Amino acid sequence: MPPLPKKRVNESAPFTYTGVDYFGPIFVKSDTGSKKVWVCLYTCLVVRAIHMELMQDMSAEEFLLGFRRFIARWGNPKQIISDNGSQFKLASKTLEEAWNGVTVDSDVQTYMANEGIQWQFIVELAPWMGGFYERLIGIVKRCLRKTIGKLCLTNEQFRTLLAESEAVVNSRPLVYIGDDINSNIILTPAHFLTLNPKTGFPDHNEEDSTDPEYLPQISSAKKIAIDMEERTETSKYVLENMER
Repeated sequence: MPPLPKKRVNESAPFTYTGVDYFGPIFVKSDTGSKKVWVCLYTCLVVRAIHMELMQDMSAEEFLLGFRRFIARWGNPKQIISDNGSQFKLASKTLEEAWNGVTVDSDVQTYMANEGIQWQFIVELAPWMGGFYERLIGIVKRCLRKTIGKLCLTNEQFRTLLAESEAVVNSRPLVYIGDDINSNIILTPAHFLTLNPKTGFPDHNEEDSTDPEYLPQISSAKKIAIDMEERTETSKYVLENMER
């Protein structure tokens, strides 16, 4: 197995090197019944965090608006890596043509050039080279299937679900977890994005104050103070006995 590329293992800010891909279409409710939407997923090569944008169509203009929102939140990437569309032929000719239209659009190319962003395409008919973002798309799809199944949500409900799914995926552990999960902090992609990462779910608390045998846990500072007091009392007792 060849070594990972340097930009995959060298230290850099989140989303400096970013992979991007679409998945969908997904049906959401509309005034006329239902409509198709797509999801544009960005993933960082280094910290493996993701960012998702809900796309109303596959036009270059829609992609640029989503890309500008991505930059406004996470800053300019140095390099964008994506499929070149050829591997979409077996799956969806429509998606292939739409994605090709986005990537070669003059407005998209001009914007990338003005922002100093390099766009790199993976080799044709080599989808495994995009495995670093295809894998995360698979994780997100599994989250959506487990959450809503075939349920059809409104546009805003689905946008909210995407944001919550993004938080959950970004809270997955990046390193090995020992038997004692409370022994140290579990490193996740969210730790590189924010100082106080939260998934939106309440912390699990095993303490029950209504239990007659409930004993509240003593804070670390209070425990240290109690230990110091006990040591002081012990020292006094020893000195008094020595004086006798």
